[in-house]
Amino acid sequence: MKHAYLSGVLLAVISGMAQGAVSLSGTRLIFDGRYNEATIEVSNRSNAETLIQAWLDAPREDDQPGDTRAADLPFALTPHLVRMPAMGKQTLRLLYEGIGMSLERESMLHLYVLEIPRRSPAVQQLSIAIRQRINVFYRPAGLAGNPADAAQALIWQRAQSANATLSVRNPTPYHVSLQDLRINGIEVAEYRLLAPFSDASLTLPVLGTKRSVPEALSFKAMTDYGGQREHCAPFQGGQPFNVPLRTPDSHSLIGKC
Repeated sequence: MKHAYLSGVLLAVISGMAQGAVSLSGTRLIFDGRYNEATIEVSNRSNAETLIQAWLDAPREDDQPGDTRAADLPFALTPHLVRMPAMGKQTLRLLYEGIGMSLERESMLHLYVLEIPRRSPAVQQLSIAIRQRINVFYRPAGLAGNPADAAQALIWQRAQSANATLSVRNPTPYHVSLQDLRINGIEVAEYRLLAPFSDASLTLPVLGTKRSVPEALSFKAMTDYGGQREHCAPFQGGQPFNVPLRTPDSHSLIGKC
């Protein structure tokens, strides 16, 4: 290449701690199984040229990217390495081989985009390579139900025991991303991703030395386009219940909503 960039050995990779010049056109990507490809746009907002590297990987518990050469995924990503001019744009294409993914539920992958700045001529100046990651949801064609209604289909239930917990079951074939989960206005979880057909358990909040008496559950559910929809509902004792979309009448009907 004509310009010098930092070598991989010297990269200081930071996620969520620094703001780079490269941005993605979405915070998530839905791969519609009716088609054999999906795209996302990358923009270089700076006045300097930069290099980006992109790759797909399977989700990992340690939240660290693995060796993409060893990832056995039926997808191709192109281009995976490209030099972007100042204020330039680049479209990344995800291509599916057509076999290898579940046809009964959504599958989740991680898309990584690494921004590698040009080597600084200043001896004492630190250059930082910034890595971004978004979720890619492969959605096979023909799944039952509407993904926009998946959050309302979640089944919640409060355990009637000394160690009070709140269980939730996702009976849908879609991933449901929840944010700002609260009970009586008290935060229980900042973010929770519920996989298709999965179960999870949350500990109820504590007020002082006594456990609170839950009255209402509220949360925000992310849409396919990265937006948020608010949900709120009263608890039904120990009975299972669903949490519908918040309405203008929610506050008058449910004090905590």
